[in-house]
Parts: sequence; structure tokens; C-alpha cells
Amino acid sequence: MAALLVALAACSSAPDASTAAKNVEAYLQARTKSNVEQMISMSCSAWEPTARIEATSFQSMEAKLDGVVCTTSGSEGSSATVMCTGKIITSYNGESRDWRLDQRPFVSALEGGEWRMCGYK
Repeated sequence: MAALLVALAACSSAPDASTAAKNVEAYLQARTKSNVEQMISMSCSAWEPTARIEATSFQSMEAKLDGVVCTTSGSEGSSATVMCTGKIITSYNGESRDWRLDQRPFVSALEGGEWRMCGYK
């Protein structure tokens, strides 16, 4: 009986997959600010090198999120798929560009007890 209670307690403390979407939104916000430390802290260990690259990709641009809403569209074990709508708008040298977010799903991984950004599908 005690083992069952411990197992149930462990399951109930696992983060809900719906929080994967919140993490992806926060990752995107950090990306628009080129906040590499925050992006890395929100990434799975395998994605950290790419997070560094993504942080520098918008450094010389003014970037902002527009109408971004992310939802967890499915999960299996320690992996979740996150779909986002909206866009990132960048401005550089007087030119504006939209980066639509609905064109590829995000992958989130449960690592260290938290959902973390871990790539694209």
C-alpha cells in the first residue's frame, strides 16, 4: 500500500503537458530579446547549442511577438508537440519581416522535472 501511495504521489507531481506550451511561449519571448541565458535555461540539454545560435540570430534586429498563442497538441511520455499561432516580427535597417510560427510544430521534452524547448518537427 505504501508503495502505491508513493507511486501516485510521484505521478501527481509530474508537470502537466499543457505547461509545455507555456515554456515554448516564454522561449520565443526570450528569443525576441536575444536572451541566451534564459533560452538555455528553457531548453533541453540537446537543444542548448541551437538555443545559442537562435539567440544570436535576432541580436541585430528589433524583434517582437505578435498574436502568439501556443497550445500543446499532443504528448507521449516525456515528449510533447506544441503548436503556435502568431508571428515574430523583425525589423532591420528599415525593413520588416514576419516569421510565422504556425508553419512547424515545436518539440518539448520533459527533462529535470520541467518541460523544455527541444526543437522543431
